[in-house]
This record gives sequence, structure tokens and C-alpha cells, in this order.
Amino acid sequence: MRIIILLLIVSQSFLSFSQGQVEMNDIAHDNYYQSQKIKDSLVIELKHINSKDSTFIVALDTSEKLWDLFIDEQFKLKFPAYESWETRRETYGSQFDMLYFNFIKMYCDLRISMLYDLFE
Repeated sequence: MRIIILLLIVSQSFLSFSQGQVEMNDIAHDNYYQSQKIKDSLVIELKHINSKDSTFIVALDTSEKLWDLFIDEQFKLKFPAYESWETRRETYGSQFDMLYFNFIKMYCDLRISMLYDLFE
């Protein structure tokens, strides 16, 4: 009986596998991509609703540009040794992609909540 239980445990450990860094990077990218789609659809909807208000459209476009600049500067604070996309793995290792996509997803979700406030 002991041998059978031991064989079952050993066989389960060989059949199961852990999640690799590449998969975690892909999941982080997919999560960011979904948030980005929501944000983009909200911007389009706000522009459609306020299509006759040119001041609002210009202000929204300016706000989006400034938001992107804000995220870039926050990124420089969070990852000060980042030099370029090509050398990112030398500095931060293979988890950099996951860290990057989780970072920008967090700010994308924050922007989504701000855009929802404009619908009120």
C-alpha cells in the first residue's frame, strides 16, 4: 500500500508543471492589453458623446498626452536603471516584461477610473 501511494505521489509530481516566466509575461501582457482596450473604448465613447464640444475633445486629447508623459516619468522612477528595451534583461532579468506590463496596467486601470468619472 505504501509503495502504491508513493508511486502515485511521484507520478503526480512528474505530470504537473509550474508556470514559467514566459507564461507569466504573456499573462501580464494580456491583462494590460484588456485594460488598454477598455481605456481606448472609453476615450472613443467620450469623444462620441461630446462630439459637438470641441473644447472637451481638445482637453481630452491633451489630457491623454499628458497622462502618457506622466506614466513615462513614473516608469523612470520605478526602474531607474532602465536604458532601452533591448538591454532590459541585462539589468532586470527575465521578469522585466512582467513587471513592466503590470506597472502600466496599474496606471491604465487608474486612468479608466478617471475616465468613468467623466461620464457623470
